[in-house]
Amino acid sequence: MLRPIERAHLSFEFVRNIGQEGKNSEVYLARDHQLNADLVIKKISKGSFADPAAYFVEASILYQSEHANVVPVHYACQDEGFIYIAMPFFPNGSLKSLMDSRFLTVREIVRFAIQFLSGLHNIHTKGLIHFDIKPDNILLSKRKEALVSDFGLAKQMDSEGFAEQPISYTKISPPERVEGEGEFSILHDIYQTGVTLYRMCIGDKEFYLQWNSFFENGVFRRDLFMRAVKQGHFPDRTKFPEQIPQRLRAIVRKCMAPEEGNRYQSVLQITNALAEIDGPELDWRYEVAADGTRRWSCVSDGKECFLVVDPQGRSTAKKQNRTNAYTNINAFCKDAITPDDVRTFIETM
Repeated sequence: MLRPIERAHLSFEFVRNIGQEGKNSEVYLARDHQLNADLVIKKISKGSFADPAAYFVEASILYQSEHANVVPVHYACQDEGFIYIAMPFFPNGSLKSLMDSRFLTVREIVRFAIQFLSGLHNIHTKGLIHFDIKPDNILLSKRKEALVSDFGLAKQMDSEGFAEQPISYTKISPPERVEGEGEFSILHDIYQTGVTLYRMCIGDKEFYLQWNSFFENGVFRRDLFMRAVKQGHFPDRTKFPEQIPQRLRAIVRKCMAPEEGNRYQSVLQITNALAEIDGPELDWRYEVAADGTRRWSCVSDGKECFLVVDPQGRSTAKKQNRTNAYTNINAFCKDAITPDDVRTFIETM
């Protein structure tokens, strides 16, 4: 006769702490000797739950959201004090870790975005709102494909398409949240998608410079922040580097529209718009040196072409010839190059 409830023993060895997701949870790289595999274990304090029925909600949501672009769950278990959620280990890290190492090309921005948006669309079709879309929560597989992760804030929508979520990370909050509304639709995720795309375009150094401007003598000026978000001034929609095409800028701005009705109304609309991006800007690499010198470079048919602009606006442009020697592109070697000049260089070279 089958028993209604069967208990089994699970064991894993914590290798190292790889991140704290909040005051009640930590993330570890662990070794599961039964599976002979490295896993990521999210360890959540039971004390963070008001209701024991909620212990495995996050794991259940992960299981329900099975998709090629959503991080899967291997298993979930508990001991006296904690819940453990086991997931695959992604050695390529997160989109944020890649962004911290260098700027993304436009082609990478579009590719990663279409991939994680495929996962987010699946989440929405399951009646869920993620509530925490950001580069930290987009992981990169061994094949460098983007997957949505971390469902700790995800909530089920009601019959009207809304869900309550009192917890939010301020810097990626949409205007409707900073105004104090209690119920949100998928347009919350769409706004956060816009902020994520924005950070992919400009890099996190610039994003955090903007964020830090709301602190005065170590005190967060919430009034200034709320006004900037509601007026569409944060994030600063004018700060795109020259290699970001106008079509991509327009997509980001529409995702982050302060008025909900002016945003894309579905993830599929964003994906379709991204799929139309094409042109000479796709593969230009962008670098910024410690002294503020900026460099754009692209390799075509094995030959490099580059433009360097120093902090004073002086520019040098060169390209490789048949013998691989570099020659000046005189039209773009200027004492005071303009942003329009840079865009022309990128579009014509």
